[in-house]
Amino acid sequence: MKKISKKIIPLIMCFLMALSAIGCSNITVTEDNKSSGDNSSIPKDGIVSEEVFKELKDSGDMQLFNGSNDDFTYQWMFMGTDISTPRDLNLLVNPTSTDLETVKKEADTDKVYGFKFGEESSLDAKTALSIIYKDDLKCTAADIYQVENGKLKKITTATVETSEGTTFNFSLKDRKGEFYIVGSDPKQAAIDEDNDSASSKSGGSSSSGSSKREQLAEKSEKVKEQLGIDTSKGTPNKNGKDKYLTDPTPAGKPKPVEWNEKGNEVDKSKVGGYCTLSITCKTLLKPENRKVAISNGKGDMIPSNGVIYKTKKVKFYKNESVFDVLLRETRNNKIHMEYEMTPIYNSNYIEGIHNLYEFDGGELSGWMYSVNGWFPNYGCSRYRLKNGDTIKWLYTCDLGRDVGCEWMGGK
Repeated sequence: MKKISKKIIPLIMCFLMALSAIGCSNITVTEDNKSSGDNSSIPKDGIVSEEVFKELKDSGDMQLFNGSNDDFTYQWMFMGTDISTPRDLNLLVNPTSTDLETVKKEADTDKVYGFKFGEESSLDAKTALSIIYKDDLKCTAADIYQVENGKLKKITTATVETSEGTTFNFSLKDRKGEFYIVGSDPKQAAIDEDNDSASSKSGGSSSSGSSKREQLAEKSEKVKEQLGIDTSKGTPNKNGKDKYLTDPTPAGKPKPVEWNEKGNEVDKSKVGGYCTLSITCKTLLKPENRKVAISNGKGDMIPSNGVIYKTKKVKFYKNESVFDVLLRETRNNKIHMEYEMTPIYNSNYIEGIHNLYEFDGGELSGWMYSVNGWFPNYGCSRYRLKNGDTIKWLYTCDLGRDVGCEWMGGK
């Protein structure tokens, strides 16, 4: 679990349930705001009546409300048990582009998509919102920004699904102002960094010579050079660290595989096998750790049994990594997951799952993974899966020692 600095993450109250878990006794909204049928469409004026939410509150069911406009379709998810005061709600979501160019400039990307709400009142119930574009927007990650009174601020992170078009899933309560989805593709960014670095070494130049990506790649190269690592040849330094700062892999354990090198591309036309996956945070059930999490506003994020994703057998494709499976399963099950590509280690770093982040359980806390009982000494993007592997994602509050990993924290 390698991380340079702590990030301040806003408290995000997300629904974390798969759509396949929808109950049978749903309430449906038609254009006259009456209950009927099996599907629920948001009325043209956007207003879903107090009567509908009262019935939903009384039943305790989960309900989806569907809407669309010329740019995208969208879906709200409400849980009846979380509705405190039923009232009329305008659920319209419309596209906007008022501050589009400003946000693109600030975010240094063209992958920016604006939306605003038909009503600016805050929501008092936990809800999830999905915005679906029919096209592949070439995003694998996204953040949600709010523009209010000319000020831009990040308010949450979205999960991204690309199986059919592009779907952004997130949760928020404040609906005032305009909102912008800022998309990114961390894997492609890492490949670009490698290409930029190689171009620089061979005397080439880039049109964005002062870009953040090039600066990061240059910094990475300098660090490795200082450690005596020849990145052009992949020659380890005298202590055996490879070009991504990985110590020698213990005898008998799988060596890291570089996902961005030729021949290691994921092939989704071929099934690689099956593995088992689980995600738990049982260390946060200990009173002393739970107390810290509560003080950080994360008490509600801790499941009563510490299980976020119960052990399940899942399929993976040829050349997929531990990261690929985690990303797909969290998306498919509507589980929040935030990550960041760290080129210096050539791997994605898992910052938060289920809105539990590094440091939420103390200064030595964060997410770790094990495969077949071993905690790899390299990132999850570099662990290529084989049939029968058992993957466990575990939240540690003591630098790995409380989940069975000794090599990080020492004895």
